[in-house]
Amino acid sequence: MTVRSVIPAGLIAGALVLVPGVASAELDACGGVFVFGDAECEFVPKEECTQHCEVVAMETTCAAELYRDCESECTAHAETECQSSCQTSCETTCEEEMASDEPPRCMGLAMSDCQQACNEKCDDAEHVGSCRSACAHTCGAKCEGKCQDADEDVVCEEKCSTACDGSCEAKANIDCQVECQTQVFESCETRKVEECETQCTQEGGAIYCDGQFLSSSDLDDCAAELRAEVDIDVDVDIDVDADVDGDADIDVDVDDDGDVDKNDAKDAGNCSMSPGSAGTGGSIASLLAAMGLVALKRRRRA
Repeated sequence: MTVRSVIPAGLIAGALVLVPGVASAELDACGGVFVFGDAECEFVPKEECTQHCEVVAMETTCAAELYRDCESECTAHAETECQSSCQTSCETTCEEEMASDEPPRCMGLAMSDCQQACNEKCDDAEHVGSCRSACAHTCGAKCEGKCQDADEDVVCEEKCSTACDGSCEAKANIDCQVECQTQVFESCETRKVEECETQCTQEGGAIYCDGQFLSSSDLDDCAAELRAEVDIDVDVDIDVDADVDGDADIDVDVDDDGDVDKNDAKDAGNCSMSPGSAGTGGSIASLLAAMGLVALKRRRRA
């Protein structure tokens, strides 16, 4: 499999552009990060994975974790002045987008407004990447909390009112979240690098979106959530070539439903395996786990 190069996280953080019509979601199975439907996501296999476990690739997963840690002390409410200003600009954007093939979504409208505050807050910050990640996650969490059921309403005035509720509440808490997270962001990144390296070794690789490591204890669950929540479809193809006792090659193909080709299973079952080797019982699952070779390809739904 050819693996696309991972986009530097700093580049993404410095040029975050949000489209009002694009779906987005907070993905619990992927470390609690926010992912938008236009993100470039890929699986990086074990052979190349650890070289991508760099501090700069840990920003969004740290922001997701530290946001929750800081949430109890960052509880400011939206200001009336913010709501009024946001409403005016949001309605203009919304009306312009209504005629497009992708009508504006509440989340996109809210994030577009909130991101302006992140630009102002973080452009001159000492650590721009971590500041933007902390700020963007604060925007995402607050905006999604308000926008969950707002897209059934196609009236811009009402949709923008909801979007601005989320954006303004986020903007009221940005300073607190950034300051709180900054105190421990560096130690979090160091810890997540180690976690990334462990996952690469034990799970056979890791999933990255826009150059950012997705901290996940189950890659299949993370891939499934990407597919279900933001329409990023992931095909899992496992193709294992191995010499058993130096005499045979085993090709095992697993389709999207996780079914093993019967002929492959029969051939694999005839292989001689010594005690203590992968899958003492000779099971395909144990063999695959031992080999740790997973090829995951990303494709978009038409």
